[in-house]
Amino acid sequence: MSYAGVRAVIFDVDGVLLDARASYHAVAEEAARRAVQEVLGRIDAPFDRAVEVPRFKSAGRFNDDWEMARGIALLLHLRQVGKAPALDDFLARAQGRGVDGLAAAFPDVASRYPQTRLSRLCGALYGGRSRCRELFGFEATEALHDAREEGFWELETKLVEPALLRRVARGFPIGIYTGRNPGEAALALVRCELQVPRELCWVADGRPRKPDPTGLEFLCEKLVSGSSEALFVGDTADDEEAARAARARGAPLVYAHVAAPGDTTRVLERLLAETGA
Repeated sequence: MSYAGVRAVIFDVDGVLLDARASYHAVAEEAARRAVQEVLGRIDAPFDRAVEVPRFKSAGRFNDDWEMARGIALLLHLRQVGKAPALDDFLARAQGRGVDGLAAAFPDVASRYPQTRLSRLCGALYGGRSRCRELFGFEATEALHDAREEGFWELETKLVEPALLRRVARGFPIGIYTGRNPGEAALALVRCELQVPRELCWVADGRPRKPDPTGLEFLCEKLVSGSSEALFVGDTADDEEAARAARARGAPLVYAHVAAPGDTTRVLERLLAETGA
């Protein structure tokens, strides 16, 4: 696959520009554990976040970490009561439908873990008292009596040096295609020292979410014309599925999948080399 025809770049955020393992992934596990503690009164079931979160992500339809938190809660509940299938079997029960599929497969357990409760726990943990209202519209202490001042967002680290992003931004118009809400996306851009016009940020604000390809089609239409292409850099099964669907609908898109820290840098350095930008 050549990048020679690329004239614009579309970034996912988490796993591409920022390392979310210490923030969103940790939040998802912690929220799930707190929810199970509330329901069962104790929680000591194991969960290997470094291994098992990527398995959720590769199963598809778990791009939304708040929804993944509910899926983890169902798994931890079943493990706590000794009724959990192996992880591959558990995720297969979702039938590619994410948390909705798990809820259909385990309805009695799922009814004890409403998404609204998991989402508020996640918001309180991620935003902390300092940012929860700004990002999610409620005070962290409304969801979590022991909410900390600092939020897990502060643990995120950059996956690309700002100087490299500036080089790319000088040579290519940039778009953002993320499951973050507008406030979370804006915070990420500040931390990455990357300026992207709001109209070129496809975020979770009520519009179709990944793996729906509508956002990629919209950004391609805005960013490129003629025979040129946009490069989309993503890291999840939902990103890959969205890119495949967008291309099938005629979007001039090249997809680069990143799997480990450093991969985004290698993709961008190759882009600059192949295009002479």
